Order: sequence, then C-alpha cells, then structure tokens
Amino acid sequence: MTARLRRWLVAIVACAAMVGLHAYSGEFPNEHVSRASVGTPAALYDATVTVNSYAIGQVLYNDTLFQGRSGVIYLAVNITIANPRGERSVNWQVGGEANGRTFAANDLLDMPQPGFRITQDVVFELDPADLAGFTVSFLHRATIYAYDPKIVVDLGITAERADELLAADRYATVTTVKATPEVIR
Repeated sequence: MTARLRRWLVAIVACAAMVGLHAYSGEFPNEHVSRASVGTPAALYDATVTVNSYAIGQVLYNDTLFQGRSGVIYLAVNITIANPRGERSVNWQVGGEANGRTFAANDLLDMPQPGFRITQDVVFELDPADLAGFTVSFLHRATIYAYDPKIVVDLGITAERADELLAADRYATVTTVKATPEVIR
C-alpha cells in the first residue's frame, strides 16, 4: 500500500469515527453536563462559574440607563466567572430552560482575562409561567462540538416560590450590573 493511499485511508477512518462519535454522543445529551446550585462554584475547563442571586421585574435598567419595559418579566441572574490561570475563552454561551422551552440571554457573557474574575448580570425575558423550574446553563463551545462541557444551575424556584416572587416583585424595577473585573488574589 502506498503512503498516499494510507493517508487517505486514515483520513476516511478518522472522519467516519468523528461522525460515529457525534451520533453516539448525541444519544446521551447529559453525558457531559455538570449540575450546580445557586452559590456553588462549578468548573468549566480552567474557569469557574457561580450563580450568586437572581431578581425579577418588568422594568429593566443597566446601571442607570433605561433598557426597557416588558409585558412579561425580566429575570436577571447575577454570576461570577473566575479565570485563575487558563486562557481567555470566547466560546462560552449562556442560556436558560424551563417547561421544555429554551431561552437566550439578552446579553453576551464577558469573559475575564487570566488572573481575573468578573461579576455581571445575565438577563432573560420570559413568561411568568416559565419562572418555576428555571435553570441557567453555561456551555463551552469547543472545536469538536461532541465534547462540549456544560454546567446547568437550577435556580431552585419552585411553583410556590415563583408565586411569592411574582406577587412581591412582578412589577419591580431590575437594575443590572455590567461586568466588573477583579484581580484573583
């Protein structure tokens, strides 16, 4: 067998393996999912993410700038991302899920440089019925997407807690913070 034919054969086998691996990993979507709760740091490669708190309301401000008023509700989730030593990744995505529906965040994540951590709010616009059971997910999109690690954080909002939050804060004003970098000591 010639060297050229061997290279082609290796390339074809490698492609078939990648297709098979993707098909196989697609059948088990939770295989690379880590679960966390509010206040608990979770690792995603060299970085950690912590969901600190959340707030709801129908009026949204970013610092002092009016962002909008919603006919539904805004859910602002305060997070901290620490990057003690790794490379700065631009491949992180954040999303939400409730009642079988997926929600995109209104803003992108700001990723810290190595040696820094940032604290920022991520905002979702959703129907009040989707508040109970809401989870926030952090995903690192790697080059080989069959191995994307994902962190899912359950906000711990039960149906009873959602009713309490909506009764108290449905028409409240939510003020979010921009990414604030801090040196990790």
